[in-house]
Amino acid sequence: MSSLVAVRDAMRELEGRPFSAIGRAATLVWLTFGDAVPWVNFRGEHTTLPELALHVQCRWRLVRGAAVVVEKGDLYVPGASSGADFAAGGEIGSSRFDDRVEAAAWNVAAQAPAVEEVYVGDEFDLRLTLSSGLTLEVFPAGRSEWEDWRFLSSADGRPHYVVENGSVYVA
Repeated sequence: MSSLVAVRDAMRELEGRPFSAIGRAATLVWLTFGDAVPWVNFRGEHTTLPELALHVQCRWRLVRGAAVVVEKGDLYVPGASSGADFAAGGEIGSSRFDDRVEAAAWNVAAQAPAVEEVYVGDEFDLRLTLSSGLTLEVFPAGRSEWEDWRFLSSADGRPHYVVENGSVYVA
């Protein structure tokens, strides 16, 4: 089975699952899907995590029709409450991304959208269509030594698919 086919098969797991959250760690954007599942962290503490997650570091945008709700560039623009010392990837709440995601989170909570369709293109470009009318579009950069996106499962023994420089590897 080719790596592209494996990624397409794995990503189909998202279809029908609820989109639960979007946030960031520095300039890495994470999106979560599915129900919470039990998890033991690196300290041995028991907790729960969303069943599936997508981490994106390349260019992406969340759109509703022709309107962009939030996009990668928003990580690099000061938000409404940022000070003069704004730095991309800095404190949560300081970027335009944080402002826009806060508003989007209200809609996600109210509508509980599910993933209706997953498309993975030949260059690992990605499109997730949600039942709320939102669409996530991901555009890999294809730069060596730069991770474009990663698909993770919190289930035991499930592989993580990492897209980097026009190819994929299993972690």
